[in-house]
Amino acid sequence: MQLSDSRSNSASTPTSLIALLALGHCMAFIDRNLPAVAAPLLKTDLGLSDTQLGLLDGPAFALLYVIGMLASWPLAHSPQRLRLLAGCIATWMLGMVVFACGHALATLMVARALVGLGQAAFVPLALGLIVECSAPQWRGRCVAVFTAASTTGRSLSLLLGGLVLAWLAKWAPAPALAHWRLLFLAMAAPNLVLMVLLVCRAEPRATPFPPAGHVFKQILASFRGQSRLMSMYLCGAGASVLVVQTIGAWAPSVLHREQGLTPATASLAFGASLLIASPLGHFIAGILVDKRGERRSPLTIVAGALLLVMPMLAVIPLTSSSVAACALLALASLVGGTAAVAALAGLPAMLSPSQRDAGLRVFLAFITLVGVALGPFMAGVVSDARGLGGHGLSSALSEVCMVAAIAGVVASLLARSGRRPVAAEAAR
Repeated sequence: MQLSDSRSNSASTPTSLIALLALGHCMAFIDRNLPAVAAPLLKTDLGLSDTQLGLLDGPAFALLYVIGMLASWPLAHSPQRLRLLAGCIATWMLGMVVFACGHALATLMVARALVGLGQAAFVPLALGLIVECSAPQWRGRCVAVFTAASTTGRSLSLLLGGLVLAWLAKWAPAPALAHWRLLFLAMAAPNLVLMVLLVCRAEPRATPFPPAGHVFKQILASFRGQSRLMSMYLCGAGASVLVVQTIGAWAPSVLHREQGLTPATASLAFGASLLIASPLGHFIAGILVDKRGERRSPLTIVAGALLLVMPMLAVIPLTSSSVAACALLALASLVGGTAAVAALAGLPAMLSPSQRDAGLRVFLAFITLVGVALGPFMAGVVSDARGLGGHGLSSALSEVCMVAAIAGVVASLLARSGRRPVAAEAAR
C-alpha cells in the first residue's frame, strides 16, 4: 500500500510549487550578492578596506550558513516545511534591513550572518521538497531549474542592483540615506510577497525521517574508508567554487576601479554578461556529464575546466579595455561554473541513497567554507597588501584563483583514479 501511495504521489509534478521554490532560490542569490554591487560605495562611505569588504562578502556570510546547513537537517521532513521556508526568508530579510541600517563593521557582519543563516536552511529544505514532489521522469529537470535559478539570481543581483543605483543617482542625488542603504531596503521588500505565497500554500505530505545519528555514522565511515579520495574530491570541488565566488564578489569593483566605470555601470555590464555566461556554464556541464561515458569521470571535466580557466585569469590584469575585462571575467566564471556543477553532479554516485541528503549538506557546507568564505576574503587581503592603484585588485583576484585552480587540477587528477570503484560500491 505504501509503495502504491508513493507512486500515485509522484504521478504528476506540481509545476507551481517548483516555480515558487526556484523563485525563492533566485531571490536568495539576488540578496546574497548585493555586497558585490555595493562594494565601491561601502568603501567610500564607511572607509572599509578590501580585507573588510572580503570579510563581509565571505566569512561573515558563511559562518552561520555552514552551521545552519548542518543543523537544519532534522527539519527536512517537518510537516510545516513551507512555513519554515517563509521563516527562512524572514530571517535573511531581517539581515538585509540590519545591513542597510548599519554604521559599523561589526553590525554589518551580524547582518550578513543573519542572511547566511536564513539561506542555509532554505536551500536544502527547498531542494528536498523538489526531489520528493517531482515525478521521477521529471526530477532531473526540476532540480536543474532550481540550481539554474541561483546563477540567474547572481546575475540579476548585479543587473537590478546596478539599475537601482543608476536610478537613485539620477533621481536622489543627495539622499538622507546613502544610496547603498536604499538599495538593500528596496531589494528586501519583494521577499514579503514570496513569504505570503509560501504561507498560503497547502503543505505537502512529509516522508518518514531516518535516524540522523545512523546516517552521519555511515557518512563518517565512508570518509574514513576512502579518506584520500574524499579529501581530493572535496578539494577539487572547493577550488571550482572558489574561482566562481571570488570573481563574482570582486568583478564589479575591478571594472569600477581599474576600467573607470561607475558602480552602477560596472554592475550592469558584468550582470548582463553573467546572465548569459552562468546558465551556459551549467548547461555545458550537464551535457558533458551526461555524455562522458565510462572513460571520462566528472573529475576529468573539473580538471579540464580549471586548466582552461588559468590563461583567462592570467590575462585579466593585463587588459586595458573595459569590454575585454568584463568578457574575460564572465568567461572565467562560465568555465569555473562548469567545473563546479560537474563536481556536484558526480557526488550522488559516490554515496548510497540513504546518505545522499546528509552527504549533500556536508558537501555544500565544505564548499561554502572554502569557496564562499575563503576566496573573496583572501583576494581582499592580497589586494590590500598590494596597495591602491594600477591593477592591484585584478592581480590579487587572479593570483588567488590561479592558486586554487592549480590545487583543484592536482586534486581532481589524484581523485579520478579512485572514484570509479567507490561509485560502483555505492550503487549496490
